[in-house]
Amino acid sequence: MDALNTIMIYLYGTILHVRSLFFLACILISASLSAQDGQGNKKVLEIISQSQQYLNNHQYGEAITSAQVALDQSTRLNYKEGMVNSLLLLAQAQKHRLNYTSSLNYFLQALPEVKKQNNNALLVRTNTLIGELFQEWGVPEKALLYYQSALQIHDGKDNRQTLVLIERTAEVHNSLHQKDMSLKMYFQLLDLTKKNNDPALSISALQKIVSIYYGAGDIDNSLKYNLQILELYQQQNDKVGTASTLNSVGNYYKDLKNPGKAIEYYQAALEINRQLSASNERDNRLVTNLINIGTIYQERGDTRNSIKTFKEALAVKIENGTPVEQAVMYNYLASLYLSQSDFAEAEQYTREAISLLTGTENRRMLATNHKRLSSIYAQQGNYEKALMSYKSYSLLNDSLLYQEQLVLEKEKLKQYLIETTEKEAKLSLIDQEVQSLKLRNEKETAERERQEMMLLLKEKELQNVSLQKDQSEQARAVQQLQLQQGKIEKEKQEQEIVLLEQKRVLQNAEIERKESQEKERLKELAYKNTRLELQQYQLERADIRQQNLIYVSVLFLMLILFGAIAYFVKRRDNKRLEVQFHEINKQKEEIEVINKSLIELNEEKNDLIGIVAHDLKSPLNQISGMLEIMKLTAKQSEEQQGYVSRIEQSTTRLKNMVTKILDVSAIESKTLNITPESIDLTRLLDEMVNRFLLMAEKKQIRVIKNFEENLPKINSDRSYVSEVLENLMSNAVKYSPLGKEITVRLGRCNQFLKVEFMDRGQGISEKDMKNLFGKYHKLSARPTAGEDSTGLGLSIVKKYVLALGGKVWCESEVGKGSNFIVELPLTLN
Repeated sequence: MDALNTIMIYLYGTILHVRSLFFLACILISASLSAQDGQGNKKVLEIISQSQQYLNNHQYGEAITSAQVALDQSTRLNYKEGMVNSLLLLAQAQKHRLNYTSSLNYFLQALPEVKKQNNNALLVRTNTLIGELFQEWGVPEKALLYYQSALQIHDGKDNRQTLVLIERTAEVHNSLHQKDMSLKMYFQLLDLTKKNNDPALSISALQKIVSIYYGAGDIDNSLKYNLQILELYQQQNDKVGTASTLNSVGNYYKDLKNPGKAIEYYQAALEINRQLSASNERDNRLVTNLINIGTIYQERGDTRNSIKTFKEALAVKIENGTPVEQAVMYNYLASLYLSQSDFAEAEQYTREAISLLTGTENRRMLATNHKRLSSIYAQQGNYEKALMSYKSYSLLNDSLLYQEQLVLEKEKLKQYLIETTEKEAKLSLIDQEVQSLKLRNEKETAERERQEMMLLLKEKELQNVSLQKDQSEQARAVQQLQLQQGKIEKEKQEQEIVLLEQKRVLQNAEIERKESQEKERLKELAYKNTRLELQQYQLERADIRQQNLIYVSVLFLMLILFGAIAYFVKRRDNKRLEVQFHEINKQKEEIEVINKSLIELNEEKNDLIGIVAHDLKSPLNQISGMLEIMKLTAKQSEEQQGYVSRIEQSTTRLKNMVTKILDVSAIESKTLNITPESIDLTRLLDEMVNRFLLMAEKKQIRVIKNFEENLPKINSDRSYVSEVLENLMSNAVKYSPLGKEITVRLGRCNQFLKVEFMDRGQGISEKDMKNLFGKYHKLSARPTAGEDSTGLGLSIVKKYVLALGGKVWCESEVGKGSNFIVELPLTLN
């Protein structure tokens, strides 16, 4: 009995010792894993540093590869700082490679994590980088939001960062045509640069202020701040800047109708540029001065000195200029000789320009030269060559219109990519949040288990101490076994009870561990189900995008087919007109027969266009009918309803296009399709004028809007009213010389609203006034910058105005400009 008790006590002590060693090993393993995480974070920082070096050295491919490795390891370790830095590096590298969509995606993933870190400096930098991305991408309204966020967070301690943010914000306001806000920001920037004694930044801010004032037509303030720029350049003895600013001041005096002062500053700039060492930049500034001086001579009527000056500029460009720059000089000279009716010289210089421009990307200037050459031949009576040159011009012009349409389509695609990227970034963030939540749960569970093990270890140590004490007491009890046999039996029973209790505790712990494992398994299963649902959703979105692409492709092919039909019709008509042109020269006595044939051909063309348009309307109407039947009869899901709505919108757009084609034909048959509606003419006219501001700025033309307030709305056809206003505004800009002004006035006259377009151009002669609104009639005055003129615009204007119950006329004096006046009734009869 004594031996048995001793063995049991020994075995019980051994079991407790082994369990203590097990828990100690668990604690050591947990500490080892924490140390490994620290080493992993250090390795991630080394990879990020290497990626930053690649980025600084413009090795963008290597930077992307390294940053992606760092991002993967940071995600695995749940190392937030490493994830943020990796995402920012990936975004910047993709931006440098012009992959704006990928760059935006990485920036939007990094931004929420940066906000969580409570690091204002990093948050300011991240918002600034996103703003720069949108600004470079050509989305200023988005850039403004992020720059403003950066300014709100910025504490102002870093002066350089403050200057950069203010300058970028001012640039975005300017690009959004928010002139007042832009000026406010630039004046704030100017004050800061003066306090920091930074002349270079002061000049930059002043140049922006000058540009805004000039764009708003405020020449006086533009001149005032340009003189401040001139003073700063002179203080720094910067001859290049001084010469450039002298030239700008000359431009402002020219705008202020002070040619004497203008040529004085131009000559001063020319003298400095001639003193500078020979270089291409110096040549460009020298040529600019010569062009400005030649233009002043031309306006004064001194054609001889103007030609002499432009020939000097041409000599400089022949020596150092590009073919396009030389062609520009030939253009100037050709226009001057043409204004003197020196057709031989004008033809020679025009042909030189065409030769230099052929094969270059500057097709717009090439088209202008072909048009001028056609005009030269026509004025000399050589109609065959005139027709050939005009055909070359027409082909180039059609190509330019197609390019402009492509640019618009690319802009729409860019907006679609931005919206798609933002949505995908949000989905990616949701996915990351789910993964992050899972990692946090796992870490919290591991930490809780570690703490429980620590508590259990301490409890077992206390039990060990108690057991040792019990062993000592039992040893003493063994020595007195014979005297205390009954007491020993009782202690034995108590020990058996303790063993049973401990066994029960172990069994309960095992049950709890299994329950915990089952809960973790259920969580993992739920996460996988969520992941599968998200993937299914993404696949459905991909199907939707593919279907949308199919619809757009079908519509685009229909438009191409219609364009091809129109092209072949036009080509056939051009061939017939060319044959008739030769017959006119050979048989003048048959002129009445040929005219009748031309009329029949024109009617045949109109009939053909009408037939094509009507044939297109029939299937479109069938599509619309089937869509209505689908909406009324078929039970559709929300997704299918979206598809039907998009098809209906596309069909409506195409029907509207066909209707407009029929309206053009209706002009000939005097059966215009008028759709009256309520129109806010003040708003419509303001929007229309704003669309021509960029064209006017290129010619340094100031546009003045003088609208009466609280004018009533009119009841008329919006499409035809818009066409009338656009035609008249376009003519005002075309025929206004450089540096003049155009006044657009709107007011009420009895039961009419009266619109006036007043320019300061060449005016209209009495001879032209008689046939001013005739069809295919071109004025003796020519567009001032070589713009196109078909002779149809004013004819269409008069027909539309008369159809709308209004009146249109012109008041003009040769040399003093023209005033085109339109009166539209308040109510359409």
